[in-house]
Amino acid sequence: MLHYSRTCGTFTGMKANGTDVRPWLAALVIGVTGIAFGACDRRGADDEQVAAVEVAASWRSIAEGVRGDRIRRDAEMLADDAMAGREAGTEGFDLAASFVAERFAALGLAPLSDGSYLQEVELFWTRLLPESARITLQAGDTEIDLTIREDFVRSGGFGPGEERVDAEVVFAGHGIAAPEYEHDDFAGIDPAGVILVVLSGAPPHFETDLRAYYSSSTVKQTEAASRGALGLLVVRTPVDQRRRPWDRYLPGVGRTDMEWVDSGGVPFGGYPELAGSAVLSQGAAERLFELAGRDLSELFVHHGAGETGSFPLGVSAVLERSSDQGRTVSANVVGILAGDDPRLRDEYVVYTAHLDHLGTLDDGDDQIHNGFYDNAVGVATLLEVARAMTKLPVPPRRSILFVALTAEEKGLLGSSFFAQNPPVPIERIVANLNIDMPFLGFPIGDVEAFGVEHSTLRSSVEKAAHAAGIVLSPDSMPERVRFVRSDQFSFVQRGIPALNLKPGSISTDDSFDGPAMLADFLDNHYHRSSDAGDQPFSESGAERFARTALLTGLWVASDKDRPSWNEGDFFGEKFATGRVAPVSAP
Repeated sequence: MLHYSRTCGTFTGMKANGTDVRPWLAALVIGVTGIAFGACDRRGADDEQVAAVEVAASWRSIAEGVRGDRIRRDAEMLADDAMAGREAGTEGFDLAASFVAERFAALGLAPLSDGSYLQEVELFWTRLLPESARITLQAGDTEIDLTIREDFVRSGGFGPGEERVDAEVVFAGHGIAAPEYEHDDFAGIDPAGVILVVLSGAPPHFETDLRAYYSSSTVKQTEAASRGALGLLVVRTPVDQRRRPWDRYLPGVGRTDMEWVDSGGVPFGGYPELAGSAVLSQGAAERLFELAGRDLSELFVHHGAGETGSFPLGVSAVLERSSDQGRTVSANVVGILAGDDPRLRDEYVVYTAHLDHLGTLDDGDDQIHNGFYDNAVGVATLLEVARAMTKLPVPPRRSILFVALTAEEKGLLGSSFFAQNPPVPIERIVANLNIDMPFLGFPIGDVEAFGVEHSTLRSSVEKAAHAAGIVLSPDSMPERVRFVRSDQFSFVQRGIPALNLKPGSISTDDSFDGPAMLADFLDNHYHRSSDAGDQPFSESGAERFARTALLTGLWVASDKDRPSWNEGDFFGEKFATGRVAPVSAP
């Protein structure tokens, strides 16, 4: 018998029913004993230990049944040319959604209350007519006409189909008001009725995830709109210019943008009041500041040091555009695994992975953007986790929602809709575990979990990684501010502890240079047509990653205590204050 006292926290033997307990199983027993059963004084120690070993053995069995070849086959199916890049609102996406719904049904997952696996999302779409887009800058007798693609890019509008804005231009630093840092880029200016020029990103002294939050275009747009601005001209900092060269923007000109439609028939977001908005190229930004008699490079240095200082530029701008607009319907795909605990089965852990990708875009090569890693592999991993959980002899205590989301590439729309219109009471969703773009080109030796430092979810990820034989590493690329750039952030904004689980860059095989392979994918294949099924893929790496995702959810779903934000955490205080939570089980 493997004797473990949760009160004492020690093992006194290394056999279970006469069988050697391998470290993998022992690691599970340590966690399971602490989460699945009450204290030792509530029941006989031997009974608790036997039950813990049995539960741990069942978890180990299903985790070892995870198969990388299945993940690869499902990902190749979802990234097939027949799906045409799975753009939300297209037949290709609908075909992919039907594939996932059929898989959910075959696994025995329950549908939504209406009997369907599809949570339909009405989408308002807009598409810029590029030849209509004009920007003219004027100071005194000097006029400068900017050219789309060469000097600026912009999207279609969510207001009238024909728009024209003529207003003064005012520089507003990074466009951020952050009381946590006593940082206010709007001090000394009046944003109402003007076009704001703002730097991308946020000051480097902001802590990583707060920098990510304040760098978000949504946060900047919300701030500007609330202050009465008519538009935002975004100037990219040198950091962002290196991260995303100008030519990476160009295939998106004229693409379809979307917002989901609320119950009143109005697009949720879209900021129609900010009709004078665009992103400027470096050359155009320099011309704007030269026209204003200012040195842009000095401003980069000044604001890069965390300083503030905003001022009118003495320049006016006229922005015009025409947009083709309409409405369509896409869907989140939802499957439900009911929990086993009478007290906790009405609480939910939500696994998510976005199903959509970019569709067809002309980037000089193949037009179909198949999105193999972004995010067919993520959805295939979710399917494998769901398959494994349905094989458990006893389900976890809490229920599990498996959700393949639509329209992530349009601005996290599917997750935003789901979080704002959940099929279960929002206060009963205890955690979100998101899987987005897991690069598995080599046999991984670590995972990263964006957002793990903000809540008690860290403990579950650490135990899961240890049991799966890998390590939990910190975010290796904090400058990419990835915590706010995927679907988990829609749940964070509803006060729900969440994270994005990703493979890291450590390879267990020295013949693979993990950091170089990951960097090559991000620099040369991310959001390009080359992200297809011929990318390198490690089945053993996929298995380690899926096991970690599986075990993380099992620990969260089986713990008597629901996850909580860490005391004093920025996101917890900003979004979860006043959130009512059900009482967890004893």
